[in-house]
Amino acid sequence: METSDDNLAVVREPSPVILVVEDDSAVRQPLVKFLQMRQYTVVTAETADEGLDALKTHRPVAAIVDLRLRRGSGREVVVSAPAGMPVIIFSGLRSESADLETIRPNTRLIEKPYSLVMLMDTLEDMVEQSRVNQAGAGRTAAS
Repeated sequence: METSDDNLAVVREPSPVILVVEDDSAVRQPLVKFLQMRQYTVVTAETADEGLDALKTHRPVAAIVDLRLRRGSGREVVVSAPAGMPVIIFSGLRSESADLETIRPNTRLIEKPYSLVMLMDTLEDMVEQSRVNQAGAGRTAAS
């Protein structure tokens, strides 16, 4: 039996999972498409309870959360996210998120209306910084 390099399987790393908690489909759908174009796997939630369940079930690497949801508050999702997980807060009012940015590390506000490019740049910077921090913590623990 002959083998050739053409038959070798390509091993792909799984795409990072991003949680999007947004109840407005006009905001959520373009954001999801944009994230998918950037090779992310996207899990969506429209309520705080769905967002909390998704945090436990899917273990996302980051979350993008609207604070004002029709059912529940995005604040619950933000404060329940693991400490090292980057969280981007969507809000029209800076005052709504100021305390969350202070009490929860790795949290940033993107004000509505927002730029998809700016949001992606912020998300990718935060995810990369989180990876660097985790790698550093792993080396420290191994020492």
